Formats: sequence, C-alpha cells, structure tokens
Amino acid sequence: MSTGPLSRVRTTDANNIVPCPPANLSVAVTSTVINRFIAAAVIPKIQEDNNTLVIPEQEVDHVWVGEMVLQHFKLKSLTVNTALPDEQSLVLQSKGFAMEVEKSRFIFHYMGIRCDGTFWVTLNETDAEAVLRLTLLPDGRWSATFPHLEVDWGQLVVYHQLDSKACGIAQKVLEIFIGDFDAFVVSQIKKKLDEEAPSKAAESLNGVFAKIGIRAMTPPVMTADTLRVMLDLNPVDFGCAPAPTASAMPDLISRDIAIRTTLTSVNNLLYNAAQAGRLRVEHDLPAEWNTSLFEDIIPELYQACRECYLYTDVQAAKAPVLDVPQDGEVLVVAKDLILGLYVHPKSMWQVATLSDIVTKKKSGSCAGSAAVSRSFDIKKTSSWRTRKPLPVLAIRLSAACGVRNISAETGRSISYELLPVENVSVQIEASNIGDVNTTELEKAIAKAWNDFAAPLANSESPLRLPPFFQKAILEVGFAAIQGGVDVDLEAEFMQGVFSKL
Repeated sequence: MSTGPLSRVRTTDANNIVPCPPANLSVAVTSTVINRFIAAAVIPKIQEDNNTLVIPEQEVDHVWVGEMVLQHFKLKSLTVNTALPDEQSLVLQSKGFAMEVEKSRFIFHYMGIRCDGTFWVTLNETDAEAVLRLTLLPDGRWSATFPHLEVDWGQLVVYHQLDSKACGIAQKVLEIFIGDFDAFVVSQIKKKLDEEAPSKAAESLNGVFAKIGIRAMTPPVMTADTLRVMLDLNPVDFGCAPAPTASAMPDLISRDIAIRTTLTSVNNLLYNAAQAGRLRVEHDLPAEWNTSLFEDIIPELYQACRECYLYTDVQAAKAPVLDVPQDGEVLVVAKDLILGLYVHPKSMWQVATLSDIVTKKKSGSCAGSAAVSRSFDIKKTSSWRTRKPLPVLAIRLSAACGVRNISAETGRSISYELLPVENVSVQIEASNIGDVNTTELEKAIAKAWNDFAAPLANSESPLRLPPFFQKAILEVGFAAIQGGVDVDLEAEFMQGVFSKL
C-alpha cells in the first residue's frame, strides 16, 4: 500500500482555496503541564500587559463621578480543572486577584454648597471561579466563551480627598452622602468586572487562536486530568481548505505530553508544503565568503562583483517521500532537490559586468552550461534583492537515505543510526564557473555524507534529552508515529525560560 500523496496538479477554487491531501497530528497534555504553563507564562503576561477597563463618568444624587480607569491587574495563582462541567469545558480558579482605580474626580453639590475632590480605589485578595468553554468553528479555529463567573470579593476600598479646607464646613453634610457615593463606586466596579472581564478574557483568547497558523480538527476532548485535540498539520498559509471535523480521537501514549501521527500524514504534509513552495531555505553567507574565499575560488566573478552578497538557496522542486520498511526505521527518497550558490549584484555596473561574463560563457566552451543557465530562474525573496541574482552554481540533486534503530529505550535519550546515502544523481541547473563533471560531483557528495557527515552524526547518538524530560517514548511504525514525555519542571524554572523568549 502506498503511503505517499497522490501526484496531481494543484488547483484552487474561486476563493483560492486548495483541496489538499489531509495531514493530522493528535496531541494530549495533562492539566499538570497546563497549570505549570499558566504559572510560568500566562500570569506574568497578565501582570505585564497594561490592560484597562473604563467606567464612563456618571452622576448619582448630588455627586458627579468622573471616569474610572481600572488598571494594574495582579493575580497570585490561576489553576485549571479539565472536563468540568463537560468534556469541552474547564474550570478556572483564580486566587489573590487585585487591581487599582487610578485617581479620578468627584464634585459634591447640595443647597448651594459645592466641593471638589479626588477619589481612588484598591481591590485586593479577591478570588474567582469561571467556566471556560471551547468550541470548534467551521474554519478550524477554537472559540472561547465564559458562560459562568462567580466572584468572592475581597477588600474593595474607596479613598477620598477634598481639594480645599473650605469644604470642611460641608464635611458633615458630605458624610451623609459619602456612604451612597462609596456604594455607587463599588457597585459600578463590580458590575464592570462581572460583565466585561469574561468577554475581555474571551476576546483575548480568541485573538490568540486567530493568530495561530494551525487549525484544529476537533474541539478539545477533556478527561479529569488531560486535554486532547487533533490538529490539521497543513498551516493556514498553505492555502488549503479547512479539514473536515474528525469524528474520533486515537488513543495516545500515557505521558504528560503525547503526540501521534501517521506516515501518510507526514508525506501529505511534505507534498502540500512543496506545492505551496514552503520547502525552501535561503541563507546569506557570512562576510568571509564575500571576500577572500570568494576571491580565491571564483576570481573572475569576484573581480566583477567585489563585496557582492553571496547566498545559498535550497529548494525541493518535488516533495521528498518517506517510508517505514520496519519499526524504528525511516527511508527518505528526495528527488529534484535544487541546491544553488548565488551572487547578487549591488550596482548597475556590476549587473553589466556580470552579464558580459555570462555572455562570454554562453558563446564559449561552456555553451552547454550556459543553456541551462538561461532556463533557470529563481524568485527573489529578500527585500534587499532588487536585481536578479546570478547563479554561480546550481545543481538538481536526487538521492535516497534513511535512519534506523530509532528509539527512546532509556527514557532519557533518543538513539538512532544514519544510513549511507544511495542513488545519488546530479544534474547541472546553472553554472557560471565552467563545465562541471557530474560523475565526480556525485562521488564527492556520497563520500562527504558516508565518510564524514553520517559518522559524525552517529557519534552523537544517543542524544540526551533535557533533564526535565523523563520517561520518554518514541515509536516509529508504518501504522503510527508517536511519542511522549513526562515533564518534571518547577514553575519557577519555566517562568525563567519564558521570560527569555
């Protein structure tokens, strides 16, 4: 049975939506990991962001109350309990919520007496419990709502300050109304938090979901201690149509974090990525390549284009195809992988000089190479490249390789063995350095991999996992590719890590 995607022309509908072969990844995360993530990343984010809620100015009885700005939100803890009250919901319990109302104005007027003053408010030691429900929208995004919020109000204190001692004559009169004033301010703050805090939190969450470039194929499926979801591996920017909602979730490994996919999904993802032009890596070479090394190896081009930019470009014209002949072994067949070294002129004079060199090569002994040079074109992707680059050498490479003995048997490391490269085939796409012997180049590539790169990489096996990953499992099979780890990490350490990101 074939595990690769169907070869077909990439077509779009009227809305430029592409029907892509499906690719999915199932993920499970325990509530313990979620809570550690909240403590390390979410709470600091809440406290660092300058979020505000605004209560417009109002008048109550004989007192005008200016605009109230709720700010400086703080939170001591926030924990999650999954699958409450149902498998698509979870309960958030917050402790030690605090905030401030910045100084605002009030005006008291009664029987011809007017006094102006300032007030401000502090709220401390408030606890809350909210239900967060997550549903799946037709476009593959999650949607968050807060259908329930219950608040245990802590210390909510209103402070006042009169502008002038002259108002002291009205102090007794003011005290008659000050209780009503405080009650009004408190009621407005509670109403604002009750009504707008859930919608504000939902808006923030939905904004995050909208920015994520990966869609979901299921709503969250939760148990008492785990959240599971199936993701569409095709990123939004591939232009693929949203995948249909999955009817069921596969079983996953019992670990704090677990993932599962299939060989077919991986091959479909690679196919869709190639069709979308995403299997491409462009890299600007360091300064030493643009000076002495450039001059020593390609003197003619260097003299024509001193200090020009050199960069490499690797692009898969066709998607590589993976196979799993036996458990723990993956074979990769790559066809038409284009590897190129390019020089980019910085001035019109350099463009003209390089063009003269190319013209001479086309009319000289390198006519065969010049022909492919004329047929080869590369799209400009970097903003500073406003002129067409010149290929120094570009080859089309096909080869087969693989890795076997993939496992995490010790639970603390990943072992593997890279296999020798086979069936190396090279064609010249473009050459402006003269004729290239493809047979010798194929031998050189095979020797570089088999005698140097592969042994060097194999000497690093097994790769030790970070110490906070424990009891790792990695299973590579034809039917499923899955893995998982337990996470033994204190929230303080995670917070330090996220603070550096």
